[in-house]
Amino acid sequence: MKTTIVLGLWFVLGWTCQAEQVLAEYDWQKLADSQRLAGGVPVRIDGQTAVKIINTNDSPLRTHLLTITNPAITKTVYVIVGEIRYEGVRGDGYLEMWNYFPPLKSGMPEGAYFSRTLGVSGDMGKITGTSNWRRFVLPFDPKGASGPPTRLEINVFLPGPGTVWIGPVKLVEYSGSLMDIQKERAGAWWSDRAAGMIGGTAGATLGCLGSLLAWLAAKGRSRSFVLGGSKTLIGLGVLSMTAGIIAIAQGQPYGVWFLLVLGGVLLLGIIPLRLRDFQKRYAELELRKMSAMDA
Repeated sequence: MKTTIVLGLWFVLGWTCQAEQVLAEYDWQKLADSQRLAGGVPVRIDGQTAVKIINTNDSPLRTHLLTITNPAITKTVYVIVGEIRYEGVRGDGYLEMWNYFPPLKSGMPEGAYFSRTLGVSGDMGKITGTSNWRRFVLPFDPKGASGPPTRLEINVFLPGPGTVWIGPVKLVEYSGSLMDIQKERAGAWWSDRAAGMIGGTAGATLGCLGSLLAWLAAKGRSRSFVLGGSKTLIGLGVLSMTAGIIAIAQGQPYGVWFLLVLGGVLLLGIIPLRLRDFQKRYAELELRKMSAMDA
């Protein structure tokens, strides 16, 4: 039981081991129901809600999707992050975020700055041609601004015909600089999303395995399997801790090294003690068996 609870922490923490703080999540259907969806049509596609934008004309189309008023931003960098899919987009389209800040001085107009996904590829890649679901980010570094933004406006621009689907989006903030975050993600062994999947799967699997080993030992069954499985988990803990140390030395992001170090700490902190208990349990059962035979 103890093994299950503690290893279960790996499952829980695996989903939260991200180098980011999610401030808000936006579901397009819920936005439409509350009359906050400014443009596009909410649809169900591939098991999720998305907003669909279609341009059937040769002339450009800019669609305003969402306004976020007084976002609770306190850190140095923030992004809008989500997934996008598109078909038959002619020309170079993009997602766009306008960032509005209080005036630097009384009587001056508010500051307005934008960021756009016009990169050749990657998370900030432009919208052109056809693509299956891929990740996108709209980042902004408000360095030098008079304070946090008063509102954010999210738009999509299509220069010609094409269809775009945008999945649920999140407003996320980071510590550090935008350049640091871009470098971090460029060389990461896996993404924050993958870290959650790895941590969740590993935590659930190891928690169940730990419970099975404890149950078998309590019943005095499968001695070789229990002792061998425990030693294998200890070896896995050594590998996980070693990989975590290497990840830290290489400057891997939090979502990479924390998951590895956490796994190593849990496995090496729990399993050796459990192995000793298992060995004592089997030894006691063996002595009882020998005593019963002598009697």
